[in-house]
Amino acid sequence: MEKLDRIEEELRKYVLGQDHVVARVASLLKRGELGLTNASRPKGSFLFLGPTGVGKTELALSFTRYLLGEERLFRFDMSEFMHFDSVKEFIGHSGNPGRLGNVLENNKAGACLCLLFDEMEKAHPQILLLFLQMLDAARITLGNGRTYDLSGFYIVFTSNIGSENILQSKRVPFATIERSVLAQLHLELRPEFIARIDEKIVFKKLEYHTQREIAVLLLERELSRLRDKGYALSYDDSTLEFLVRKGIDRIFGARPLRNAIERHVQDALARRIIAGKPPVGVIRYCDKLRDLIVVNI
Repeated sequence: MEKLDRIEEELRKYVLGQDHVVARVASLLKRGELGLTNASRPKGSFLFLGPTGVGKTELALSFTRYLLGEERLFRFDMSEFMHFDSVKEFIGHSGNPGRLGNVLENNKAGACLCLLFDEMEKAHPQILLLFLQMLDAARITLGNGRTYDLSGFYIVFTSNIGSENILQSKRVPFATIERSVLAQLHLELRPEFIARIDEKIVFKKLEYHTQREIAVLLLERELSRLRDKGYALSYDDSTLEFLVRKGIDRIFGARPLRNAIERHVQDALARRIIAGKPPVGVIRYCDKLRDLIVVNI
């Protein structure tokens, strides 16, 4: 019970700037874990709407890791299954369980899993019909003829539908943006599919203060990893400002930030080591180099 009581607080450590989303997700997860949701449907189903890099996939990963264990999350990029030729690869055929069936076949113990379907709107219409079956009865029959029970699963869909409405909004109340995105959703997806999803949640665009908080979180992880290797580094505000500029993208959000942090921090440390200087110090932005450097404390 204590774990469920802390779930919202824990998820907010990893998904920043989306407190309204975390609250609704935590509420459904609590009901699902307590067995209060409809037993003839999945434990909980979510549709996360918003631009790339705002925390949709990270939230699915975070709640699965916290409740079930990271190994219980299975992600499918639905942009790989847009065409008719790819449908059989996903749902299987004549003895072949397909990509989804492989996951379900290997779940011999009937453990609770989280199935994450990224960019679900790109899936072939035949797969969307399978999703409808999955949500309606928590059972699916795949191309190999086998029927699988998903009543103990969490199902997460992500979608970029309506993302431009979010990205282009300036000084528009979030409630107005949310209505616009959900209206777009109803234009693009079948109403019976939308109606069967427990929580349809719109993510906010990342504000600058949230971008900095995410940069701090990822930078601290990278410095902790380097500290384990014997490199004692700290940083100042100029480092954060530089990394936010380099790692936050209008289209891709915070997704490129991790790579930007690893590349620029590791390059700065590599230059210091190659110069024969001790691998300790403060990371700062250098105007002349237009990159990060490590200076003496």
